[in-house]
Amino acid sequence: MSFFTREPRVAGKAGIGLPPRDMTDEEIQRIRRLAGKVNPDTIASWAKFLNPDALKQNLIICGLYLAAFELLKQSLIGRPKDFFWNGIRDGEDYISPEYETKVLALHKHRYTASALWWQKMGAIDAADLDKLREVREHRDEIAHNMPKMLGTIEHCIKVDLLCACHDLLFKMDNWWIRNIEIDSNPDLEGQAFAPDELNGATSSSALFLSLMLPIAAGDDSRLRSLYEMWTEAMTKAEIQPE
Repeated sequence: MSFFTREPRVAGKAGIGLPPRDMTDEEIQRIRRLAGKVNPDTIASWAKFLNPDALKQNLIICGLYLAAFELLKQSLIGRPKDFFWNGIRDGEDYISPEYETKVLALHKHRYTASALWWQKMGAIDAADLDKLREVREHRDEIAHNMPKMLGTIEHCIKVDLLCACHDLLFKMDNWWIRNIEIDSNPDLEGQAFAPDELNGATSSSALFLSLMLPIAAGDDSRLRSLYEMWTEAMTKAEIQPE
């Protein structure tokens, strides 16, 4: 049921909407009568959508989730492919045929096949596999049902899965650094690392995500502080950001 039945007025051929006029007392009373007959969930959904602060925050969280998923997917799918990278041939990356048999053959979908490869390598466990599936399903729900996420109380961003994106990304990238990167990077050859250093080793993607996550709760203090420090450093170095 819609509260408003009057068509919006337009100006000229371009159809530009004119500023809304103030409602009359009669119209206000009509809306109040209608509100008493409307499902409470409908009223709550309108309140969710029409509240500017809530709408802005939900838009931010939707964007954060989609960005977080892409960062997670890049590592989830990209790292196994890198594992089977075998140099350059004819000016292009050459991926060993084993990538087909040891990764893609595990499942018809590349996302799931890659997740199963990580499990076989011992980087993640069965619970992580389930969480990766939930994360992907919720990403699809957000991407294909954005209006419902923004304007109905039945659909909400699952912030716990947003946090799971970071936790899974950190876990996979930490394993990759400890078990693959250190041994294959000539710049790290012969270097000794303390347990705390290894336990905290992370990628730039996981670091970026850790900086973005607090924004989902409306807290940009850490990012703002880093930006001020960076701006001060650039000013001292006489480098002006474009």
